[in-house]
Amino acid sequence: MLIGMTPMPRIPRPCAHPAQPVDAARIEAALVKVATLVANDPSFAPVFERLEAELAAAVKKEKRLSEAQRRARALLAQKAMRATSSATCSSDAPLPYRSRSSR
Repeated sequence: MLIGMTPMPRIPRPCAHPAQPVDAARIEAALVKVATLVANDPSFAPVFERLEAELAAAVKKEKRLSEAQRRARALLAQKAMRATSSATCSSDAPLPYRSRSSR
């Protein structure tokens, strides 16, 4: 180190993977804890309001994703039904015992 220079403070690195996923249940648990703080000290109100907004967004996201998953499963089931019914019931389906020359 050069003379007269002060050491740079260490900047903590953000955690790449949180210990638990941030979902609505976890935000709600934090909201309850912060509610006890706000009840005793109103200076925690901004944190409480932020958690309320985060909870609403997380619930909306989870609802949207579960609805998309439901639609995706319905689409796959519909495609599977079409594939099995067209192959077994269609007169256009090739017969296994027919040779190519007799078609």
